[in-house]
Formats: sequence, structure tokens, C-alpha cells
Amino acid sequence: MAMNFDDREKDQKRQRGLRANDTNAASGGNGVSPSLIGFGVVAVLAVIFFFQNSETINVNFWLFDWDTTIRWSLLMAMVLGVLLDRLFGMWWRRRGRKKDEAKRARD
Repeated sequence: MAMNFDDREKDQKRQRGLRANDTNAASGGNGVSPSLIGFGVVAVLAVIFFFQNSETINVNFWLFDWDTTIRWSLLMAMVLGVLLDRLFGMWWRRRGRKKDEAKRARD
């Protein structure tokens, strides 16, 4: 009985100790990706940065005035930045879709 290409590939994977639907990483090996390692390093550095900035500051914003630590001020600035980025991105994509629909309607 002749084996087709898929059967040969599954057989080769079985011989290497892989299940039929497993694949190797693009680097040719099974392991932790460099992106995951980089993310872990950045996350650890962010936590260290967060806990080292415990000095109290006075925040004045328009009619509001309150005392807080630098860490919470930085965290709120980052959260607001991410929210503004997401809102702008949604608006930009919607604007592009409307332009494309108007262009298709004209054609």
C-alpha cells in the first residue's frame, strides 16, 4: 500500500515524537519564543518601576486638586493614553470604511 504525502508527513512526525497535528516553531525548535521572553522582562521592569515610585505629589487638574503617589499618576496617564489610542483608532478605521463605501458607491 503506497503512502501519500500527508501520511508520510504524519509518520515522520510520529517518529520524531510529535503528534500528527503538532508543528515546530518557526525557529525550528520547540521552546519559549523570544517575544514571550521580551514581554516577561518588560513586565518585570514595569512592576519594579511601579513600586519604586512611591513619592507623594500634588496633582492639579482644572478644578481638581489632590495628593497621590507618582505611581498612580503614571498608571492613570498610561491608562488614559491607551484609551485615547483605542478611541482614535476606532474613529480612524470607521472613517476609512466610510470613505471606501463612498468610493465603491461612486464606482
